[in-house]
Formats: sequence, structure tokens, C-alpha cells
Amino acid sequence: MGKGKKIPLRNKNHTDWWVFTEVAQWVSNRQKKLTPNSRCLVWENTRLICASNRDQAYRKALKFGRLGNLSKTKGGEWRFSGISMLMPVYEEIEDGAEILWVDHGALPIKAVKKLVKAKSQLSVFDDRGKK
Repeated sequence: MGKGKKIPLRNKNHTDWWVFTEVAQWVSNRQKKLTPNSRCLVWENTRLICASNRDQAYRKALKFGRLGNLSKTKGGEWRFSGISMLMPVYEEIEDGAEILWVDHGALPIKAVKKLVKAKSQLSVFDDRGKK
């Protein structure tokens, strides 16, 4: 945004806390050259950072992302791919604080019901091993 342009409320932050999601991909040593059709395991990590504005938050998110994915083994390595989401935390961090929101617009009731999950459907309660 150019100088003098107003930052929309949704992109402002008075808490100095930001949430971001970093994307990492596993690259096997057998993959000589990656192409747009190459398949890799992909992981997203969502993290909290403290920054005084969105530009500082972006730079800090990139720094954390690059530092967090230096894991190498005999078989390959996790590589930082980039940032998929950066948002301000709108409320002070405390028990029950809202940290993320999504505007779904107008939805029919049946679509709303599809968004809501029973306890057993929440991933935090899925204790099965990865297949």
C-alpha cells in the first residue's frame, strides 16, 4: 500500500500479536529436480509471534519459518516453502481469546451444519496412528 493510504481495520493490530502459518515440504534425496508436478509431503505449522506492525510480522514470520525447517536426515530434508497466512490477533491473549476468524458470507443452514463437528470428529480426539 502506498504512503498515505489507510490500512483497513481487519489488517490493523493493537495487541502486537500475530498468527501465521508456515508451509514446509519434505524433499527426498531421490528427487533430483523438483518440477511443478513433483509430489512431496507437506506440513503447515501455525504459530504466534509478537510484532508492532504487519511488515515486521511478515519479516519475523519468514525468519521463524526459515529457522524452523532445517531438519535433514539421510533420506532427505524438510524445506521451508513460505507463508500461507498472516493475521493480526484482535484480542489480548487470555483464556478464550479469539485468535482467528473466517467470514463465510451468507450460507444456507445445511452448509452451516456441515461446518460444525461432533467431538469425535475433531482431529484433536483422533488417536489413531497415521496410516
